[in-house]
Amino acid sequence: MFRPLLAALLVSALGAAPTLAQEHQGHWFGDGEGEITLDLTHVQNDIYAISINTIVPISDMGGGCAGGVDGEVILSSEGGNFFVENEDFDPKAEATGLNQRYCEIALTFNEDGTLTTEEKGGCLYYHGAACGFSGTLQHDAAGI
Repeated sequence: MFRPLLAALLVSALGAAPTLAQEHQGHWFGDGEGEITLDLTHVQNDIYAISINTIVPISDMGGGCAGGVDGEVILSSEGGNFFVENEDFDPKAEATGLNQRYCEIALTFNEDGTLTTEEKGGCLYYHGAACGFSGTLQHDAAGI
């Protein structure tokens, strides 16, 4: 009697992970502190490979800016925080915009289907001063 119930629960639990992966993985794009693109690829369980890029094109108003960072992030259905260690971090030097141990970017999946990225700090090493990783993105399949 308990085996069918246990089997149903197991199938239900195993079925939930691919749904989350299918929902969030793929290409995201939008605007914020530049034109932002973000790619998520499901690795296993709640781990995703992530790549975030930002660009502000050169214009008559001034110079442009570009940058990017990639790694792995743990995500839930609500989102997660992406951390990447800054290669040039000097623990003996004063903490500044360029000298922070980690670049941190918060990812929030919103009810309207968008993804909000919020640069928490330490990411200046990965992009210029005229752009950043904060913005509101939509999934490339959102219009389908």
